[in-house]
Amino acid sequence: MDMNLMLIIVQENDAESLASAFKRSQIQATRIDAKGLVSSRKLNVFLVGTERSDEVLQLVSSNCKERTMEIEDQEYNGHMFVDVQKTIVIGGATIFILGEARLLKVKGGCLGD
Repeated sequence: MDMNLMLIIVQENDAESLASAFKRSQIQATRIDAKGLVSSRKLNVFLVGTERSDEVLQLVSSNCKERTMEIEDQEYNGHMFVDVQKTIVIGGATIFILGEARLLKVKGGCLGD
């Protein structure tokens, strides 16, 4: 089987349940805090190096849900900018899968030439 590196971007609301699901399934992941540009909401990025990509995708699908939220934005009406309320869809997950990743663990010391 080939090792894949998966970058999984999820809303903060879903991150804890996804992290728990990874732990229960013994899938090792690194969790990084991030912030969205459109909604300014907190996001979490999980880095997962795995040969079990299909299982990871199923866990993400089971734990990350789409939801809607209201945001205030500005639009130009032809004369001036006005404040408007917009409904946007957030949540779910955005997943990047990079194939043929290699996992190396450096435990200290020097690397040879």
